[in-house]
Amino acid sequence: MHRITVACFCLFVWTAFSSCGKIPTAEENQTFENFSEDFESGSLTQFSFLVADPAVNTVIVNNPVRQGTHALCVTLRPEDYLNNGYRAELSIYNRCKYKTDVYYGFSFLVDTTYEDQRYNLICQWQDLPNYMAGEGWTQTPVLYASSPPVALILVDDQLQLKYNEKPGSNNQTEILGTYNTLLKGVWVDVVLHAYWSTGNDGFLECWVNGQPLINPAGDDHKFYGRNLFNRQGNYFKFGQYRGSAPPTHTNAVYFDVVKVGHSYAEVAP
Repeated sequence: MHRITVACFCLFVWTAFSSCGKIPTAEENQTFENFSEDFESGSLTQFSFLVADPAVNTVIVNNPVRQGTHALCVTLRPEDYLNNGYRAELSIYNRCKYKTDVYYGFSFLVDTTYEDQRYNLICQWQDLPNYMAGEGWTQTPVLYASSPPVALILVDDQLQLKYNEKPGSNNQTEILGTYNTLLKGVWVDVVLHAYWSTGNDGFLECWVNGQPLINPAGDDHKFYGRNLFNRQGNYFKFGQYRGSAPPTHTNAVYFDVVKVGHSYAEVAP
């Protein structure tokens, strides 16, 4: 529902401009507002939903918590099929804009009863259609069949940061870093820093529990390369996503202190 609304609006803007003979493109160094949600209010109105049943898939709980007295429990069941995949995700738009420098922070906890099978994306920075060039979610090939440009994935009791630079590709990802000490029932703090670009000046760096996740390629722990497929940017979503193969168990992952900002200090849990 949210995708259709955004797409229609952006397509209208594109049509209006193109009728004047000019297709607009996103400018560099756009502004964005900080985002912060610690679930203490009991409301999820700041998010867009990609869930089959919000009353089951996205529930605010008072145990376990990373900070304060509330956190979010995201549950994925074998029947939770939506938009060409098995998912229960919440989305944040307009915080992955072209040529912007952005920090993302959150904490997550894998439930002690979690059954690890296949991969599970707990967050991703997914590409958007280039609305200004007339693209949309219904085109062929479909955009949501692509591996996201950036994702954090649970697989084999590990946390992996994966990267994809090829629009329209699937399962052609590169592992930028692996966190091997992931434990069920333990809070894990994540910060990702990105400079979003369609060129090689783009970069990523990531910390898990305060330690750099990306293997150093030089004097720093950054990975340099294209991380936007077009100037429309990406959007940030978190929860659980398993692709086209249904999960065989009902699994829960908890999230707390989700932030987007302009510095590490602003978003670190």
